[in-house]
Amino acid sequence: MRVFTLFWILFLILPLTEPKAQAQKLSAQDIAWAVYNRPVGKDSESYTQMILIDRRGHKKERKMYVAVKDDPKARKTFMRFLSPLDIRNTSFLSISYNNGKEEQFLYLPALRRVRRIAGSFRFHRFVNSDFTYEDLERRCPKKYNYQLMKEENYKASPCYVLKCWPKKRKYSAYQYWVEWVTKKGFLVVKVDYYDRRGHLCKRFEALEWKPIQGYWTIISSKMTDLKRKHYTLLIVDKIRYNVGLKNKIFTRRNLRP
Repeated sequence: MRVFTLFWILFLILPLTEPKAQAQKLSAQDIAWAVYNRPVGKDSESYTQMILIDRRGHKKERKMYVAVKDDPKARKTFMRFLSPLDIRNTSFLSISYNNGKEEQFLYLPALRRVRRIAGSFRFHRFVNSDFTYEDLERRCPKKYNYQLMKEENYKASPCYVLKCWPKKRKYSAYQYWVEWVTKKGFLVVKVDYYDRRGHLCKRFEALEWKPIQGYWTIISSKMTDLKRKHYTLLIVDKIRYNVGLKNKIFTRRNLRP
């Protein structure tokens, strides 16, 4: 009888005394670092469509090759436009160092030279799309403040909702932005951007995402400029992870075709 009573006492008590690691909730900073460090493989390459759509519904379709490589010091991203002819061979290289430093370079065939993207030019639109060069950076959490606002679903996926803002004005053209981060995979699937006056100006939305080769991947997404009533679609046609990409792909020399 004593054994039976002891069993029920333990049954009632143990669920309330779960391990501290399980009971402890993630902080906003924890979530930001989980996003920054989420697994993306050693490298990847993809073929992607970029579709620009204006307020009248007119479309401009582009195709590009995108390569990404991680090493102990940085994450490197290389893009080259394949079509149409007016943008073909335009190339872009972004290097996001783990210490928070960013380097970006753009090659324009018409000028036949490589340009470093720096200073206020980071806030310009990337090849006339609705993404700025800043939007293409890998934001290091050391440079930003975070607040966990709430938890809610986005497209049926449970998410953390973070408010983010730069520690220094020079780090961003936005006053702040709000991110929806999936609890499964720590993928940023929605972002509302607010300008320096605090007005909602842009919105990023992941339209479809799924695991590929074990890595959560956004398959299609939309960036909308709410002021211009213009948006950009990105659609991944094909992607492969851990393909063994050469380091020479991610160099300024390779920007020239």
